Amino acid sequence: MKPLSVFDSARVPHSAITEVELRAPWCVVIPPGKDTYLYLVKRGSCLLETEDLDEPLALSSGDLVTLVAGQRQVWRDSAATPARPTASGFEAAAKQASRRSEGARTRLLILSAPRDSNQFVSVYPALVAIPRTERESNSFLRRVISLIEAERHADRPGKDAVLRRLSEISVIELVRFALPRLPRGGQSWLGGLNDACIGRAIALMHGDLARQWTLSELAKTVGMSRAVFVERFSRLVGEPPNRYLRRVRIHRAAVALEETDEAIIRIAGDVGYLSESAFNKAFAKEMGITPARYRRLHRGRR
Repeated sequence: MKPLSVFDSARVPHSAITEVELRAPWCVVIPPGKDTYLYLVKRGSCLLETEDLDEPLALSSGDLVTLVAGQRQVWRDSAATPARPTASGFEAAAKQASRRSEGARTRLLILSAPRDSNQFVSVYPALVAIPRTERESNSFLRRVISLIEAERHADRPGKDAVLRRLSEISVIELVRFALPRLPRGGQSWLGGLNDACIGRAIALMHGDLARQWTLSELAKTVGMSRAVFVERFSRLVGEPPNRYLRRVRIHRAAVALEETDEAIIRIAGDVGYLSESAFNKAFAKEMGITPARYRRLHRGRR
């Protein structure tokens, strides 16, 4: 079976890292926004409240939690502290806390990135907790985060590239942790990976976007009839395979437009379009603008 090269989509081109120490009592409210977050409790304990939780989530040293839906977050040191902001953000709260001589300490490491930075975000669960008792994934992620911290303080060539790769490794591990815990019957390509046949079809598409895939060829390759393949793919992923393939091609092309100077016709061929006009039409349908305009708008992010 071909490796799940779908994980090549785990890109994090723009990210930030913050470490704060807070002294009780404190409460921070993060308003709804366009970022995703990975939190590591490095010391102490705290409570997290969001609309995704029926009751506050108690976190302590070593625990990790992700919030990717841009949801409102309420963080506080304990249930005894009123659930209203005492500061406009974690850094402001940390400055206030530094003036206090008493109070239990909580140290948080926060990694954040734009929600549109990779295609996993739209299908990843809104909130996932990885407690220290989940030893395999928790220890793996903490090791990667330690490398991120070390590289962050280093002054060596390639620093930005290393930080980007380490952030992408974190995303891959978070997806691997979430996959077996996704609710049954949910519709997303991420959930489709849990089905052996559909997961293989997704991997095949991601692994060779330039190939002129047909539904019959994909179905035959994974050992299914065309009709059964289309029905199962659509049921598990939430859209037909041909529409899914188009979206993946356009997403990969958008990455190339942002990050390379390749000619548009070359990019079109690399993602399976035989002519630039067909590519332009498909890209505009998916993204709302032409490839050339998309490149101009995103050139400043490089």
